[in-house]
Amino acid sequence: MPLTHDFFILITPYTLVLVTGAILSHHKEWNIKTIAILASIFVLSIITEMIGVATGKLFGVYAYGRGLGIKIADVPIVIGLNWVFLVYASNGILSKYTSKNIPIIIGAASLMILYDILLEKVAPLMDMWQFLKNDPPINNYVVWFLLALFFNWAIQYFKINTHNRPARWLFFIQFGFFIILVIVNEFNIF
Repeated sequence: MPLTHDFFILITPYTLVLVTGAILSHHKEWNIKTIAILASIFVLSIITEMIGVATGKLFGVYAYGRGLGIKIADVPIVIGLNWVFLVYASNGILSKYTSKNIPIIIGAASLMILYDILLEKVAPLMDMWQFLKNDPPINNYVVWFLLALFFNWAIQYFKINTHNRPARWLFFIQFGFFIILVIVNEFNIF
């Protein structure tokens, strides 16, 4: 809504920090291995995004707006937290239904792609990022899927326990919120 638009842009990075903090505060098995894997996802995702923004070759030509807060090399710091959240939560969702690695890895990566398809519609509305030609190219989804596969493989390979009920709920709450934003925008409700 016009009345709350700027407020939502202002609080978005803080919300992502709080969401990630909330799920990690409910993690049960903290150890060096868990910290190293989650920190690696954070760092590798930011480096990948930096390469993507600088070259336009990984995800397509895009630029981050002001909606995700403080940036390093044109990439918001919270984007790494968002990758950690999405990998952790999607892995936790699939782990609830099976203990087999391959279905978890592929299923979680697929869930992340569904999330990204929706998020790509919302991101420009919230000044998160914008692609040069408005719609992301197919390589955006291919690279997202490959990264999601790799990060979820790492979670499974190193046996990080992602059974975390709040993480699953927060994933679906965000997904639902984005659906509402897309509907409101598509039908010009406000």
